[in-house]
Amino acid sequence: MLATYFLVGASCARDIQSWSPILKVYFNVASRFLIFLSLLFCYVLTINAADTPKLLKATALSQTAIQLQFDGQLQAETAEDLDNYRIAPDVQLEYALLDQRLNRVLLLTSLLEVDKDYRLTLPNIQTGIVVTLPSINEITFGAGDSVTFSGGLQDTTLHVNKDRKTRNNNAGAEPTLLCNPPGSVFFVAFDLFDAFEDMGIREPTQVLEATITLHVQQCETDVAQTVLFRRVLLPWKEGRGTSSNRAEDNELTYNSALHRNLPWNKPPAQAMLAGIDGDTESDYNGSEDVAHRIDGTNEIQGAGKRYIFKSELLTDAVRFWVANPDYNYGYLFALQDGDAPIIFSSKEATDETLRPLLTIRYQTVDQKETPENSK
Repeated sequence: MLATYFLVGASCARDIQSWSPILKVYFNVASRFLIFLSLLFCYVLTINAADTPKLLKATALSQTAIQLQFDGQLQAETAEDLDNYRIAPDVQLEYALLDQRLNRVLLLTSLLEVDKDYRLTLPNIQTGIVVTLPSINEITFGAGDSVTFSGGLQDTTLHVNKDRKTRNNNAGAEPTLLCNPPGSVFFVAFDLFDAFEDMGIREPTQVLEATITLHVQQCETDVAQTVLFRRVLLPWKEGRGTSSNRAEDNELTYNSALHRNLPWNKPPAQAMLAGIDGDTESDYNGSEDVAHRIDGTNEIQGAGKRYIFKSELLTDAVRFWVANPDYNYGYLFALQDGDAPIIFSSKEATDETLRPLLTIRYQTVDQKETPENSK
């Protein structure tokens, strides 16, 4: 019996020995194939990591909103997938919205606490980034990548000249805005509704200060001239033409706030009555074109720089628009004194840092304003 086992064992050993070269070749090929696959996998990961936009910053905007900014464009399918985000401790993600600029994502969350540190992690940022909600924050509205919220700006010039043939033309696509002694004025309006709705900010008392910044492109005098601004009381639309183009329906012209459908009460937007200042809903969509009261002025002296338009009445206007977004028709800007035209940059300006800008400083939590937190 023992001899039999010995003979069988010897036979198996000879068989293994005979298969040894084949097994060596097999394991050698398999080994090389696995190495190739691992290198390929690492290469794909490297390429994907290089192609994936990097997170530049995460800003808490309100108790229920955080904005992420990336260094490249994102795909909606990935950007709006809640599984790609984690916020600790104990923050629930409710919605993710990819901005039209494709490099920003708005995360809607459960309530965040003021001055508390939260850690946001993404698949390609294992260490995460700290996000803290301040009690007072600042956001900007305009056009382009440099503002917090883009896309809600419209602006255009209402040209006043002797040529009646041009009075139904539209200048919405011009890269400039004009006010001059003959009476040309321009309109600027910022849409706040979607941004504040998404952020969960609906109380006017949360707005602490608002300013509008305009860039002066050209001014043919060194003498200081004053530009005023009044609230607009009728709806208007910027349009897509230049000063040499006839307006399409519902575009602003010398004769109409909305071409063919809504004429000015007194062309060009001159109807105003004492006591009608845009402070109440009944002031709008009626027999007056603009507010009688001037909400503010600014001295313009020299070109090539930005001017900040501000007043308590401007801040009050933004508060009113937060509560009454349907009546946010923006402002008319006009030359109050002076004899030289002033040309401002519009939202079509090539350099986006020269475009009109609205800045709002606000309380991130709904609470009554006090002298201490309004400083």
